[in-house]
Amino acid sequence: MQPYTVSIRHRLAWSVSTAVLAIAGVTPAIAQDAAAQDSDPGVADIIVTGFRNSVESAQLEKREASGAVDVIKAEDIAKFPDNNLAESLQRIPGVAISREGGEGRAISVRGLGPEYTRVRINGMEAVATTGGSDAGGGVNRGRGFDFNVFASELFNSLTVRKTASASVEEGSLGATVDLQAARPLDYKDRFVVAGSARGGYNDLSKKWDPRVAGLVSWQNDAGTLGALFSGAYSTRTINEKGHSTVRWSPAGANGGFNAASTLPGYTAAQLNTVPAANGSNWGDLVYHPRIPRFDSWSNDIKRLGLTGAIQWQPSDRTEIIVEGLYSKSKTKRDENYIEAISFSRTGASGKAQSIIRTGEVNDENELVYGVFDDVDMRIESRHDEFSTTFYQYNTVLKQELSDRFRVNGYAGYSKSKFDSPVQTTIVLDRLNSDGYSWDYRDNERSPVVNWGFDPSNAANWSFINGQSDVRLRQNAVTNDYLSTKLGGEWDVTEGFKLSFGGEYRRFRYETFESRRFVAETASGTLTPAQIVSLTSPFSGVTGDPAYSGYVVPSLQGFIDTLDIYCNCVTNINGQAVDFRVNGRDVAGTNPNVTAAGNTGNIKEVDKALWFQIDFERELGGITFRGDAGVRYVKTRQTSFGYGLASGTAVPITVKRSYENWLPSMNLVAEVTPDFLLRFGAAQVITRPGLGALSPGGNLTLQAANQVFNQGNPFLNPTEAFNLDVSAEWYFAKGSLLGVSLFQKDIGSLSGTQISTLVPFNQLGFPLNLATDQGLAPDVPVTVRRTINGEGGKLKGFEVNYQHQLSFLPGFLKNVGILANYTYVKADLKYPGPGGFGTVVGPLTNLSKHTANGTLFYEDRLLSLRSSVSYRSGYVEAFGGGARDQNSEEGVNSAINVDASIGINVNDNLTLTIEGNNLTNERKDQYIDANDRVVLNHTFGRQFYFGVRFKY
Repeated sequence: MQPYTVSIRHRLAWSVSTAVLAIAGVTPAIAQDAAAQDSDPGVADIIVTGFRNSVESAQLEKREASGAVDVIKAEDIAKFPDNNLAESLQRIPGVAISREGGEGRAISVRGLGPEYTRVRINGMEAVATTGGSDAGGGVNRGRGFDFNVFASELFNSLTVRKTASASVEEGSLGATVDLQAARPLDYKDRFVVAGSARGGYNDLSKKWDPRVAGLVSWQNDAGTLGALFSGAYSTRTINEKGHSTVRWSPAGANGGFNAASTLPGYTAAQLNTVPAANGSNWGDLVYHPRIPRFDSWSNDIKRLGLTGAIQWQPSDRTEIIVEGLYSKSKTKRDENYIEAISFSRTGASGKAQSIIRTGEVNDENELVYGVFDDVDMRIESRHDEFSTTFYQYNTVLKQELSDRFRVNGYAGYSKSKFDSPVQTTIVLDRLNSDGYSWDYRDNERSPVVNWGFDPSNAANWSFINGQSDVRLRQNAVTNDYLSTKLGGEWDVTEGFKLSFGGEYRRFRYETFESRRFVAETASGTLTPAQIVSLTSPFSGVTGDPAYSGYVVPSLQGFIDTLDIYCNCVTNINGQAVDFRVNGRDVAGTNPNVTAAGNTGNIKEVDKALWFQIDFERELGGITFRGDAGVRYVKTRQTSFGYGLASGTAVPITVKRSYENWLPSMNLVAEVTPDFLLRFGAAQVITRPGLGALSPGGNLTLQAANQVFNQGNPFLNPTEAFNLDVSAEWYFAKGSLLGVSLFQKDIGSLSGTQISTLVPFNQLGFPLNLATDQGLAPDVPVTVRRTINGEGGKLKGFEVNYQHQLSFLPGFLKNVGILANYTYVKADLKYPGPGGFGTVVGPLTNLSKHTANGTLFYEDRLLSLRSSVSYRSGYVEAFGGGARDQNSEEGVNSAINVDASIGINVNDNLTLTIEGNNLTNERKDQYIDANDRVVLNHTFGRQFYFGVRFKY
């Protein structure tokens, strides 16, 4: 949890100081320069040069819109220095991002997370998904859009629509985000060539990576036919290091500590008090880290993106556009850990064996210091290989049938395929180690640890019967959209237009997961001599000499010795070992039964009709303009997955349909030419998350973790009534002061999770899945499922200030400021602990405070920019959705500082220096209202040195 204390203000002050120094010429990174056109094909050409003019162009588009719109524009290629589109979008008021591997992955708008935000590419809804660490959300099996799939250079206009109109597709409570690639007739010149080449350096990974992009655009002499092609390629090496705990749990959980434990101020009975199911005694329990460990992750990422467009205007009344986009991202990811595993283990051989010799409990009932005997230690390595392939093609037709009547047609298809054929985890163990200790007293985010033995000696580790294992997983997620639209516009009179249309959309989602859990089944399968050959030295986990090195399992060693990828039953030292990921084990049990919840598909067919009035009238000297209309949509949903019957996976199909009437209105009052008042009202919906709609369930059953995630195909969409009121004052050229008030009356919230404890033998799984791992048949399993919660009200406001200081003397007239602040609050009702009663808490993924500031300078020679982005802490689970008898789970606040320098050698060539994350901000996840550390990682600073050119 993020407390708003003096220390936070000091961090903010330090970050602002860093930004000011950066713009003075120290280091680099921010800019959203631009040129292009809106995702609406009807917008006229907008030709701009330079960051200052791109700001003015974006303001003009915002000013002329009927609804609440914010825009970022790019002049040519490669003007977004951010790592990806999410980092560019965070500059917009109300937009916050979540990060994976140190770069933006998903966005939230006005407190509503990625599941509540629709993304359109070239005017068509799309979903792009990828994978990541478990702490970063893992594989995306939802409707949220992963922006780290795309290179930012592929797009030249980003638009965030915060109010709804009948003519815009439904599906968002937060916003509709439009990503528009360049079109050839956008450009003033008949022939355009532009490009960039940069070298990136990260001060943690110590690696250099290339990043190149290019664009070619051609028009005929008449300017009626054009073709455009662009491409971008980059590689990135990211290291991530730090400490994690895999949550905190009560001392009395998982059987409690050994009765011989000694903790000052506590008897053994007090220490091992069993947590009450309804949470009544949780505040009196002693909590400790479940799996205290040090982490080192590395990511090698390659991205390729291509776009193409043909634009033809055979007459003044006809326009035809054909567009295509292709993107491919490939990642190799390695995670290495050294950890104490026994504090999370159930049964007699787990936590119940560990003895506390001494310790200290702080005022929040946390065991911040402890010395232990009989502790099970573990080294763990995980290797992932995954890719996302995305492609889309679409056609736009605009035809004027008369001076007052027009028709518009659109047809498109998109497909995103995430494929992870390799996800391999290998663990080695050391049982009953004495002298282990942790100490959080001086640093609650990263403890001092004494292992009690030499972890760099491979002879101290073993592949132990019933404990150590090799885990093999394969994952795949495919999303594809087919979209067709046909609409008409009739100019009834001057200032009064009728619009209407119909849409057909077919969406398919398919997910697959296969698992193989291979544990030691007989002693002697791996000899001590083999263990030495199956490990490799590793060092530098935290950069602290105290943790100078240890050994980790060698993936290549296990491949060579055990042939773990053979997908077969092999023989190792006379023992049959089954590595069939898609097969059946020796006992005849289907191993994929545990992953049933991640195997299935969903099909949605949406049919919509809409009617809208656009108007502009002057009354009493004030010009009123806007739109009002209604949208009708019927959704047919078919969910397919697997349930369990007598331990066997059984296919289940659930069909349902629902319909919605969605009225909306946007009104703008131009009180003066430079002062506008806006009002928006709309009934909106967001469909349930895809992963939650599966009829089946997904089981994780390990000695340290027992969780069953259960689907719910009968979830209803989340509905809300949105109100938006704003004032905008364009007080000078390129300058704006805006204030927005908004409220969302959210009905039944479909994203609420509830957790209950259920004995394993009551879930219907084969009992040997537990007993083969040394677990009792009735071991408690946390069952989590998504339900429709009670909803509530979300309220907030935005302040947006943009000022080009052209009135100042001398060079200061080239300085400008962009700043915004957003406050959001939403208190909703959640199921209470263990499913008992209800509790009131914040909406998940909602940050109360977000702020952005950019200071820029631009003249004919220099372009300097520096930005600060702040996001306050937010919860990811609350009440009955939080785990291990804690009140909540979440992420603490973050401040990111970026800067950039551009030197114009001539009209065609610019040298660039850019820097991201200049203060080396950490990712800090927590659990419980007492802010217990879950993960605290650093990613390093990123620098780019390069050149841009245009002709």
